[in-house]
Amino acid sequence: MTTKAILPFIGFGSIKFGMEEHEVSSNIGDPDETEVQNYGDGGSATVLYYDDLGLSMSFDSEEGYRLVEISFESDRFILHNAIKPGMSKEDFLEALEKLDMGEYEVEEIDEDGLEDMEQYIFDKENINIWFEEGSLTTIQIGPEFVDDDTIRWPKRTTEDDE
Repeated sequence: MTTKAILPFIGFGSIKFGMEEHEVSSNIGDPDETEVQNYGDGGSATVLYYDDLGLSMSFDSEEGYRLVEISFESDRFILHNAIKPGMSKEDFLEALEKLDMGEYEVEEIDEDGLEDMEQYIFDKENINIWFEEGSLTTIQIGPEFVDDDTIRWPKRTTEDDE
């Protein structure tokens, strides 16, 4: 697989936010694992794991089980042609200085089993970037929210943006 661009608010390649599970599977094949996560408030999500591709995708019940989050864990995916899993925190911060990603928050995770983890939260672009022990492990993206309840779904075409 060639390197694919991570497209904030959109997805990657032919995979776009708003797709249903069967549409994703017809584009990239069946997942290695499927998990149902229950939220406790009655909501749930189905998560598809593609281990060989280094990504997972969540389909939320509140949005009719449409694709609402993608997590990238492979260096085959790159954000803004500069940020990818596996890079050091120092290289990330250097790349971040050159990009216009807006303001962000840094949250240090200090729970049992999650020591040495940090999350960089970019609300403007709906991006979360996770670090563990100084290495970028995951880039999570979501669709664009017009307000707290309304998603602006990307336009979908049949073309693959490779």
